[in-house]
Amino acid sequence: MIDLILALVIIALLAFIAWERHETRKEQAKLINALVSKNAQEMVNLELSDKTQIKAEIPKEPDLIPEGDLPQKEWEEAIKNG
Repeated sequence: MIDLILALVIIALLAFIAWERHETRKEQAKLINALVSKNAQEMVNLELSDKTQIKAEIPKEPDLIPEGDLPQKEWEEAIKNG
């Protein structure tokens, strides 16, 4: 029973430490934005840009086939065509 209580206390402590680090990083980001910005509007813009996530599409490469899977004629044509 004591082991269970001790385990719960340790888990709660680890959760608190993780939450505190998360909050500290958010506050540090706000402080850096405040130091970098020249006026209040620029600070707001920097905070909004921190929250914005950019999703870029990665172009797909053409399907590559191993040389060993190609028939002999196709392999020779691929070598000739470069």
